[in-house]
Amino acid sequence: MPILDISVLYLARMKWWPAVRQSWYKPVLFLLVLFLLFLLTDKIFPVQTARPWSKLYYDSRGNLIHGMLSQDEKWRMYSSSEEINPELMKTILFKEDRWFYYHPGINPLAVLRAGFNNVTGRAPRSGASTITMQVARLLYPGDRTMLKKMAEAFRALQLEWHFSKKEIYLMYINLIPFGGNIEGVKSASHI
Repeated sequence: MPILDISVLYLARMKWWPAVRQSWYKPVLFLLVLFLLFLLTDKIFPVQTARPWSKLYYDSRGNLIHGMLSQDEKWRMYSSSEEINPELMKTILFKEDRWFYYHPGINPLAVLRAGFNNVTGRAPRSGASTITMQVARLLYPGDRTMLKKMAEAFRALQLEWHFSKKEIYLMYINLIPFGGNIEGVKSASHI
């Protein structure tokens, strides 16, 4: 016990120790509260990924002979990752979000760059949306406002929390708009 008293006295005499002792827990507490708030809102507002798919009819050899619009009047055909050319998947990934596998749904560097361009009044060359944020926008469409962008960021974190990167990328491949009412790579290849 006396050794503990000496160490406490020693630390009390150090000039920087009170500042560290008083300030280290505030950022940790803030991050803990933020994480708990995320978990709470995740339970209150669960992510909904179910979408109606087009009804497809095949012949006995497995060839597509007829397709019908989905319930929401879209050509949306589900495709698995095995059905899609790997070169196409790499190309889309490189063009849309080359850091997809390295960020948690939100690319902080892209957010800073886009924010700097908005504040300085420069023309936006590229946005801050990641593939995960685009999936969130496709699942929950709406106006493009700053509040909606923050909701997309929250939904992106939710998607990353509940799904693997491969599953998120497959959602993107199946929901990516190709003009009009055509959504997804498979729909675009058939129509």
